[in-house]
Amino acid sequence: MELKTFQGIISACLTPNGRYREKIPELVDFHLKHGVKGFFILGTTGEGVKLSREERAEVAEAAVEYVGSRGLVIVHAGAADLPTAKWLVSHASKIGADAVAAVAPFYYRYDINSLTNFYRELSQASSIPLLVYNNPDRQGYVIPVEGLIEILKTLGPSSGVKDSSGDPETLLHLHTALGNTHFLAAGGDNLLAYAFTIGYRAHISAIASVYPELADTIYQAVKEGRVAEAFKVQAKVDRLDSVLRKTGPDLAAHRYALKLRGVDLGEPIPPTRGLTAGEKEVIERFLRAEGLIG
Repeated sequence: MELKTFQGIISACLTPNGRYREKIPELVDFHLKHGVKGFFILGTTGEGVKLSREERAEVAEAAVEYVGSRGLVIVHAGAADLPTAKWLVSHASKIGADAVAAVAPFYYRYDINSLTNFYRELSQASSIPLLVYNNPDRQGYVIPVEGLIEILKTLGPSSGVKDSSGDPETLLHLHTALGNTHFLAAGGDNLLAYAFTIGYRAHISAIASVYPELADTIYQAVKEGRVAEAFKVQAKVDRLDSVLRKTGPDLAAHRYALKLRGVDLGEPIPPTRGLTAGEKEVIERFLRAEGLIG
């Protein structure tokens, strides 16, 4: 599937843990059943940076092979070191992914020249479109929007961005500057309705990893001009996102909620622990109150 022509929701997929890797087909089918045909694998929600290079390659291969022509697959290849990121970018290109993404190198702070060099090296290792994944909370620093635009213009129109800054002004500035030339995807589930309303054609959504139909409902409502309905569903997404984020360590609640929906991907990838009995009760009680499970 062509990156440039894709429109709609891309799920920031959870990653099956260990012996649950055979659940990748079930996970893909779950999304397709609920109207979502975009897959962003091994990103933040997918806990990719916790896995070895070889494990990441294994997951990417299984996802690309099973999705085939039925959807769009973007493989996250970000790493703190350039050699690992280049290897993963090259691997994603070879296995037939539709695009590859890389979060800005983390732990240390980098200026725009350094980041431009980083992404230029990755682009040279890739035969498929490369997305700059801007996630200040995870990379540890803010890339000024002017710097993002400079990087993307240097990479050329085959590149794109996933912006998870959570900043509406950044999304608007990027869309104004690059909306006609580059692939732009918003991140941050609190901005789903906003991003589509200002003209974004794609959103990479963590909530879609558990409730793809909620994210898709927002997209379809904005597309059809039912903006008030979109923001009503956005309020429900915001409540869900808040509870999942606050309960337990990162992404443990997302996994448990998905398990309650019938797709068991195992416990979080170590060293993250699973939910306690009390935390599970919080999630179950909330989902029932919202009508999200029976």
